[in-house]
Amino acid sequence: MERKKGEKRRAILDATEKLVAENGMGGMTMGKVAIDADVATGTLYLYFKNKGSLLAAVNARLNQEFNDYLRGKINEYSTGSEKVRAMGEGTVKFFAANPQKWMAVTELYQMKVQDPEDPHVQEFLKATNEMVQMMADGYRQGIKDGTIRKDLDPVPTAIFNRMAFSNAFTPTTEQKLLLKHNKIDFEHYLRVAFELIVRSTHEILPDDLKNSS
Repeated sequence: MERKKGEKRRAILDATEKLVAENGMGGMTMGKVAIDADVATGTLYLYFKNKGSLLAAVNARLNQEFNDYLRGKINEYSTGSEKVRAMGEGTVKFFAANPQKWMAVTELYQMKVQDPEDPHVQEFLKATNEMVQMMADGYRQGIKDGTIRKDLDPVPTAIFNRMAFSNAFTPTTEQKLLLKHNKIDFEHYLRVAFELIVRSTHEILPDDLKNSS
């Protein structure tokens, strides 16, 4: 039985994510994707005009899955500082539980946008901005409830902190060697990195709220 259009597209995205995670963007080719997705190479181009468009679509899907997960986490908390912290902790937990997605994301962080007007690039930017706005909303709420510094501008702060944490997620060769030399677990390193971000923006830390109650 011939697969439906949605099933083919999902198979193509699944195959691409797996190949990027295992071989990097350079090792992922349209031909390999077609083989793993069990479709003709020409079929790929009915959905995606080129490799860059396909990578953007995979990146968009990963970001949307991540956003949905984070949204569930931040809704468990009430203050702005708690919501922002939940996003950082949720990031570590999500990718620790999904190593293939983590490997794919670390590669896709280096993705170069070839055509900003490509619909799949627009989809990726929309998903990325959605996450930034979730964090900015946390900052806005924190400024209002007194748990976040009032001198911060929510959106640029959220963009900067997302980039800072993204960089922590994609360590250089030198950083990897230093972590290994000092026997530092990567997940612990990420938690330390986000803690630094948290403490730079919070007026009252979530632990302080617990201690004062």
